[in-house]
Amino acid sequence: MSMHEIEDMVEGAVRVLDKRAAADDLAPRSQFARLFQFQEGYDCSFTHFRVMDLLLARHFSYRFAVTEHPDHAARKKFFKGVKEFTFLHDNPKDDTGEGEDELSPMAGYIEPPHLYCDAGSSLWRRMVEAGKLKGPDAEPPVPLLLIDVVHEVMLGAEAEGDRELIAMWFNLGPRALFRELFTRQLRKGDLVARNPFTGKDIIAEEDFVAARAFTPEELQAVPQAARVREIARRTNALAVELAYDYRPPPEVLKDDPVDAWWWEGL
Repeated sequence: MSMHEIEDMVEGAVRVLDKRAAADDLAPRSQFARLFQFQEGYDCSFTHFRVMDLLLARHFSYRFAVTEHPDHAARKKFFKGVKEFTFLHDNPKDDTGEGEDELSPMAGYIEPPHLYCDAGSSLWRRMVEAGKLKGPDAEPPVPLLLIDVVHEVMLGAEAEGDRELIAMWFNLGPRALFRELFTRQLRKGDLVARNPFTGKDIIAEEDFVAARAFTPEELQAVPQAARVREIARRTNALAVELAYDYRPPPEVLKDDPVDAWWWEGL
């Protein structure tokens, strides 16, 4: 079942960021990229078309005729047969169900009669290489920290008087909002964790960067933490009743000093 609360948070964030920025401001393009990256980490539906007018206007999504796809001539029969919304993947076999069980990354998508791609995607890169996108449109989105985008969302929501949106983002909690700031490098063969059900060690199969636990003191030292807590405090956002609220109950907070610092006093 789709996590509608995450979808609604991202949609609301896109709308307030669009209102917050001047028409020629390129910042929303990269902010949208980070928001949709965040959404992909949850069980969510594809929600671009809720705000497609904004995504196109802000040069995050691009629309073409289907015939402009770089592979149209070679895959003419496939493209001609697309009559409904269809994802396109890096591996063309995945578009027709002939690929492996695990799908390759999404390259673009078709909503007949149009072809779409998002800035930073593989189809976007091919359109850049083909000369169909130039200038600022040919530049990839700027990598951003989620919490920096959320801070801008909260400022925009405050200006709009949208206390619910502030509360929804704040109540994701510090581990969701700050996890990319607290990481550890793991090498192949390192102990990752111990399976709580089997007691067996989980060993890294390749090198990767993983999230790590952090202390209240580490969180308090992050300037963005104080900034978003201040927005929540001065708007009294946490008094808003939410349909979906990730805030832990008091009995859990007393045993978790990180969460306790985040929520207590607001």
